[in-house]
Amino acid sequence: MPVLSLKEIESLCLDALKRAGASDEQAAIVAEEIADAEAEGIRNVGLGYLHLYLKHLRCGKVNPHAQPHIVKTSDATTVVNADFGFCHHAYLIAEQRLIDTAKSQGVALMSIHQSSSAGVLGWFVRRLAQEGLVSLMFANSSKAVAAHGGKVPFFGTNPFAFGAPRGSDEPLVIDMATASTARVNLVRAAAEGRDIEPGHAIDPEGNPTTDPAAGLKGAQLPVGGPKGFGLGLMVDILGGVLTGSNCSYEASMFATTEGGPPNVGQTIIAIDPTFYSDDFVSHLETMCTALTDGNDVRIPGERRAQARAHHTENGVEVPDSLLEQIESLAAAQ
Repeated sequence: MPVLSLKEIESLCLDALKRAGASDEQAAIVAEEIADAEAEGIRNVGLGYLHLYLKHLRCGKVNPHAQPHIVKTSDATTVVNADFGFCHHAYLIAEQRLIDTAKSQGVALMSIHQSSSAGVLGWFVRRLAQEGLVSLMFANSSKAVAAHGGKVPFFGTNPFAFGAPRGSDEPLVIDMATASTARVNLVRAAAEGRDIEPGHAIDPEGNPTTDPAAGLKGAQLPVGGPKGFGLGLMVDILGGVLTGSNCSYEASMFATTEGGPPNVGQTIIAIDPTFYSDDFVSHLETMCTALTDGNDVRIPGERRAQARAHHTENGVEVPDSLLEQIESLAAAQ
């Protein structure tokens, strides 16, 4: 199995995205984000997700020539129109304003509409944490998850993320979906012909199932039952309703080439901890020490940091079949 450096992965993605029609600006930032996902060992939204980006560029679900722009501002807010392009590109054109606003006002909010899949939300909050900011991000996605007590897909996996600076090089990062498991886990289990654990899916009739194929035809379930339902609803409101974007049930499917742009949204809240206290980082480190003292506890973000260090040094194994798929889609006319 070939081993690629992170730089080689970024170059591979940049080339593939540009050949599929993406503008230089869009291709560069998405390639960087995919390479970052691979650095952290998150294949399902790294190279494993690139095939969807390439297909969406070809069919117009993602605008290959998008020109995202800031459409409204206040002292503490920034509203960005992604022009049906990549979320990462839309975020980047307003990131510095978000940072500057948070540091001048103590808190800042960015909303993005006419957007698409945000990929790894940890990528966004990690960048802000490296600027000394605490942040929250909410991103809704196309329907896959039933509401608690429901029988059909209504919410997306609807992830949210939290980031905070620490005394070490790598920040604290919490990045989670509100579904009980990632959809890719059902897809993988179905392909391998094995069952999934109970509590992850229902079949098309609304019955609990351990058959991943039936779950893919039915619906996934929220994490923690009614609590996950509440979180998924919260993300859909903050990512969809608040930004003026589609809610999950209204968006075209991320996993297909049908239906036009999904027009989902993202909301990012950035907070300057120095506005509120003088010792945020040292106090957080004291808390982390107390949390791990005598306990087998891993602080969120540490495993990603370990993977990043390993893959930076040793590269990433990439199956030939995945490289062939990417080349085929990039070369398609």
